[in-house]
Amino acid sequence: MKRRLLLGITLAAAAPSIANAQEVPAVLSLSARDTLDLWANVSGGKRTGFTELNKLQLGGTLATDRLGLNGFSVHVQLFRTDGSSLSEKVGDIQTVDSIDARPVTRLFESWVEQKVGDDNRSFAVRVGLMDLNADYDSIQTSSLFVNSSQGIGADVARSGLNGPSIYPVSSLGVRISWLPNKRWTFRIAAFDGVPGDLDHPRAFVSAKLSSRDGALLIGQTDYHLSEKAKIEAGAWRYSTFLAAVSRKALTYPDQGAYISVEGPLPHLDKLSAWMRLGVADSRAQSVTTYLGAGLVAQDIVPGRPNDRLGLAVARAMIGEPARRAARLPSAETDFELSYQLKIQGTFAVQPDLQYVVHPASEPHIGNALVFGIRFVLTAGYPKKAPATEATDPTVPPDGPQPTDDTGAADNS
Repeated sequence: MKRRLLLGITLAAAAPSIANAQEVPAVLSLSARDTLDLWANVSGGKRTGFTELNKLQLGGTLATDRLGLNGFSVHVQLFRTDGSSLSEKVGDIQTVDSIDARPVTRLFESWVEQKVGDDNRSFAVRVGLMDLNADYDSIQTSSLFVNSSQGIGADVARSGLNGPSIYPVSSLGVRISWLPNKRWTFRIAAFDGVPGDLDHPRAFVSAKLSSRDGALLIGQTDYHLSEKAKIEAGAWRYSTFLAAVSRKALTYPDQGAYISVEGPLPHLDKLSAWMRLGVADSRAQSVTTYLGAGLVAQDIVPGRPNDRLGLAVARAMIGEPARRAARLPSAETDFELSYQLKIQGTFAVQPDLQYVVHPASEPHIGNALVFGIRFVLTAGYPKKAPATEATDPTVPPDGPQPTDDTGAADNS
């Protein structure tokens, strides 16, 4: 743990000198991100106590435009996780900490992409090990928060036999993205229906395909209301059926849909908001409806224009079959208050407070109050990797992005 943290500190310290190479053609882009979370489950849950979690993430993208092969790129990302689970203490199903995972070193992404067009109009095909959440059900405004449900809705995250192709286990897939203009983005994808290897959960890489696994099919449409505001709508379905939640002799399709809207509030430039609604088939999984929403304020503390303060709620409603079969509560609700301090471009500190009402992994778990603090150190080449942005800076976004004077990420 200490060695990884020292590596992150070394990389962050080197970032200013690395930044001087920004004029070098970005044939190869590299990034490193070390996240250290310290938590205390103060009261409630399954048991109180302290927890430490760490995730070291390394990524790189090779773009061949300057080598004569326009639009072709190769991306690789791997990570190492350490620490003990916070959710095992809390007993929640939405995962209080987004980096909570068993200790493992894993190749998470390894894909190739061919893109035709430019930032205003393009068509791209991507194949390989991919993170579904990088392109689907990903709300930029809510990325400030630590709870996993603010990264991807619980209705999607808890689907399938071993979850979808998201952290901490990815799967092989193919994705097609079409940007006809700066207003619309369309994406469709097919992923292996069972990520990883259930018999070898600590494997460095597992990319096998089996007809028994089936496929996860997903599609999403983005409509940009402005350079800062957009609507996302998507639908997903597994090709194989899952055993019914309440009666194992029956099988049902695992499927669902979601919609979200995000953007700045009118006449309140410093305040942004989002809302997300998702539904799933309660016969195949426990979460039948998910509702997430929140507010993020920036530049509200004098002298600290880049700090952000946010309040969010995530409510996962449990379907009647699961409530009847396992005596679970009707819903699990997480309230989160978070403040992110940008110490410098590559270092951020984030105190975080969460209150979980009716943790739903088991019946009759008491409400939990957890407090933590997150430290993030980053570095990148040839550009800095901002510690305040959760996305991988080596991968160009496939949709239209804000210009520098309309809210683009600060890479300083």
